[in-house]
Amino acid sequence: MSGASTRTLRTGDIDLVNTLQMIGIYGSDPTFRKGPGHFAKAVLTPSGSGTLRLTWSGDGHVLAESWGSGADWLLERAPHWVGLTDDIGGFDPSPNSRIADLWRRHPGLRLPASGVIWQELALVLLGQRVTTEEAARSWNRMCRTWGEPAPGPCDLILPPRPEVIAALHYTDLHRVNVERRRAEAILLAAKRANRLEEAASMPIGDAIARLSALPGLGIWTATATTLASHGHPDTVLLRDYGMPTLVNYAFTGDATHLDPDRGGDDVMCAHLEPWRGHRQRIIRLLHAAGISAPRRGPRQRNPDIRHL
Repeated sequence: MSGASTRTLRTGDIDLVNTLQMIGIYGSDPTFRKGPGHFAKAVLTPSGSGTLRLTWSGDGHVLAESWGSGADWLLERAPHWVGLTDDIGGFDPSPNSRIADLWRRHPGLRLPASGVIWQELALVLLGQRVTTEEAARSWNRMCRTWGEPAPGPCDLILPPRPEVIAALHYTDLHRVNVERRRAEAILLAAKRANRLEEAASMPIGDAIARLSALPGLGIWTATATTLASHGHPDTVLLRDYGMPTLVNYAFTGDATHLDPDRGGDDVMCAHLEPWRGHRQRIIRLLHAAGISAPRRGPRQRNPDIRHL
């Protein structure tokens, strides 16, 4: 397809598969597509809708192609996506032998930064108090119901525009299996999207404060959103149901569930303290290595409100 804007990036030994994982989480997400040697995502940029496609062949170079009114913005942002702006200076894995080993195995892992808030935030809000699978299904339905085709040849769907979601009633989101509490948080975020989007260019502390100030957007939502938007190496996902257990298991082998509101976050942060300044980098290393705490019970399921 003609009309693409392009640039070539020198990424060297960066592990693009694991690096891009943070901005392409759900396999059923119709706003992005990935495979061996390629990654594409549809984005509502500050300059308009656009699609960015990255392709690579293992020679240390990435071809970035973009389409749409947001094409130039996406090309300018591309180095952030592939981790070229992530500074690993000062990171020392040596305080723990296991972390040192993980870094030897994954030295090319970097933290990407999408540079946008609304679409990351909407996806995170869908993940409140439900399983990953349920959130992924709702996001897929939401994009296919209220999104629109993305520019370019990648056959992607744009996230729903905030003004489209803001015009809905909370009962409309029942169609995508979102109950009233999450629906009202999403609608409020959509109505405040312009103010929230300003957080994309703020320092990480100010961005988290801006996001968490809105009712329904607590510290979990704010930190989860900025993990993707900012890619800050020290941001820790707080008040998450599973993160304290995962981190504690990685360091101690104890898979006992830790409640984040009953000391679990304190335990997690104590384990990560030797790497203050790079605590998110440690967590990403754990994920890249496939470390997860074994389940001690059946997965919980929420009722599908479309059938109630």
